[in-house]
Amino acid sequence: MKKFSPLSKDFPHLLLGGDYNPEQWLDSPEILAADMELMKEADCNEMSMGIFSWDSLEPEEGVFQFDWLDERMDSIYKNGGRVILATPSAARPRWLAEKYPEVMYAPRPDRRHLFAKRQNQCLRSPVYQEKVRIIDEMLAKRYANHPALIAWHLSNEYYGRDCRCQTCRLQFREWLRRRYDNDLKKLNHAWWTPNWSRQVQSFDQIEPPENGYGEVMIPGMNLDWKRFCSDTVYDFVKLERDAVKKYSDKPVTTNCMNFFERYDHRKVATLLDFYSNDTYPTWWEGLSDDVVARYACFSALCRGMMDGKPFIQMESAPGINMAHNNFRMLKSTQLQIFEAMLFLAHGSDSVLYFQWRKGRGGCEKYHGAVVDHYGKTDNRVFQAVKTIGGMMKNMDGVVGTTICADVAIVSDYETRWAINGELEYNKDRNGYQAMTEGSFAALFKQNVAADVIGYGADFSKYKFLILPPPYMMTPALAKKIKTYVQNGGRVVSFYMAGMVDENDLTHLGGAPGCGLRELFGLRIDEMTCYDISIGKCGYENAVTYGGITYPARKHAEIPVLEGAKALGSYQKDFFAGTAALTQAAYGKGQAYYVAFQPEQSFLDAFFTDVLQAAGIQGIRAVRGDGHIRVSCREGDGERYYFVFNTSETETQSVILEEPMTDLLTGAKVTAKTSLPPLGVAVFQA
Repeated sequence: MKKFSPLSKDFPHLLLGGDYNPEQWLDSPEILAADMELMKEADCNEMSMGIFSWDSLEPEEGVFQFDWLDERMDSIYKNGGRVILATPSAARPRWLAEKYPEVMYAPRPDRRHLFAKRQNQCLRSPVYQEKVRIIDEMLAKRYANHPALIAWHLSNEYYGRDCRCQTCRLQFREWLRRRYDNDLKKLNHAWWTPNWSRQVQSFDQIEPPENGYGEVMIPGMNLDWKRFCSDTVYDFVKLERDAVKKYSDKPVTTNCMNFFERYDHRKVATLLDFYSNDTYPTWWEGLSDDVVARYACFSALCRGMMDGKPFIQMESAPGINMAHNNFRMLKSTQLQIFEAMLFLAHGSDSVLYFQWRKGRGGCEKYHGAVVDHYGKTDNRVFQAVKTIGGMMKNMDGVVGTTICADVAIVSDYETRWAINGELEYNKDRNGYQAMTEGSFAALFKQNVAADVIGYGADFSKYKFLILPPPYMMTPALAKKIKTYVQNGGRVVSFYMAGMVDENDLTHLGGAPGCGLRELFGLRIDEMTCYDISIGKCGYENAVTYGGITYPARKHAEIPVLEGAKALGSYQKDFFAGTAALTQAAYGKGQAYYVAFQPEQSFLDAFFTDVLQAAGIQGIRAVRGDGHIRVSCREGDGERYYFVFNTSETETQSVILEEPMTDLLTGAKVTAKTSLPPLGVAVFQA
């Protein structure tokens, strides 16, 4: 495995820093001067600027003020740092909204938002697109060759609002015409409009779905609307990317948000030079392996966006995270270090924070920051970041390395839209996200690396694939999965497999559709839902596997075996004794089917057995007691082992198969060492 190129060949370092908003302090030159000294003391080498600066860059239409940004760019470079410069489209200036009200988001055709908040503009507004193009090109032309610039940060957390203004309504109709070849017969079939007498006689009759006054009971229409809204984000990202690339050859990105489902991140990623992400861990839920694994899973998703290429952790919170304007748990110094190393361990080449300095006002004035209102260095959070900076200075070799995984979890945005859009199986019941994160956690506890990939990825790279409920299935995808297994791969599919096509129409001939019955050796005739919110409160089934009984509290299917063998069976109801978990040979491979929605205890046991059967072991070069978790980044023959003690109370032993150097301490470790509670080590082999 070769290393990937660093973000900047002239600056091949792990990045530490974050969002810097000097426009808030232009009348306080002493603050701006102090920032440079504080950045140097904290070993912060990167600042992300310009994210919400439009009205400081263009206070009046066509009147541009770049002097303050010139000065900051120059100062950061002289200070030894680098800049990721943003386009300011996430928050339009007041003059733009007042002069051109059509740029504002409209939740309904007869109602537009007033000037307020951020990311509440219409991304399809021709006026908005033109004004964004102008400011983006001005920035790119001015700073393309500035020595501080290492990358472009397009907008901020594209939200993917489903605007219903007249422009969006008309463009939705045009989008549908293209999708269905201007053929109403195709559209009516895809939406199954004879149901409830809703056939469409003209594309001009179509209105976007909307609860309260519009059509929301056509699943195919709802799915197409989500695709259209996702394409709206894609088109706007492309507009911004092209505007910047017109004058600058520096790489571009935009900060995404884990499994945020308003738009297809994989499609948007095709426009980017590198992927970046915002993550604010919810440590107040506890430091269990399952919670820690969730954030490792988020990183695996980011790696999988670009075939293993390292990503940039663009935002996290130093100190306290004010999530959704609510205070959350303050992180200890050790937890702050643990979190930073967790990002690096699973594929990030940075630890960047929102924010560098707390503002005096606004809704985020108490959000965590490297520099507090106190403004000095002798406070705990600043010292924690400084400690992290000292650690990262010794880890430049990690830049460009990646994680080599034998296992992949295949997660698809359109499938999530379809399954979450079903009234009977909405996202509170269907477990799509839970099976993704739960499967990853089961592997994480075995120190087995896993990627999170899309349906378009190369399956042949992996020994073992996991399919969270693959509800939406096409013939091409089914063939790809079957070919993978036939050639010797192993696949685990969860329930609700192959139920509908790309238009959310059910497959005829029995589920799983598209020929997957042959792969899994079974047919699903019936399914039930043990929902504690309806019917018999607290009612559930149970599944016996490996001599142990596990709860089945939500979705459950009744398979009819057509060649598969049962590995686990239901214990209750009229279908007690029937298969709940199956295995079938197919070609040179094996196909497993989980017919119910399991809890984590089952996933832990089941995946332990499947990994053993597949001959997949966790990392052996560095291992330890029950709470030791290990990740390995590698490239160009180098290997870096990130080792975590996830226990909050117990010291754990760590065993090394060969002598290594702990990059965080500089110590040579020969065979055995220990880590304190929440301790971290980074060993170079």
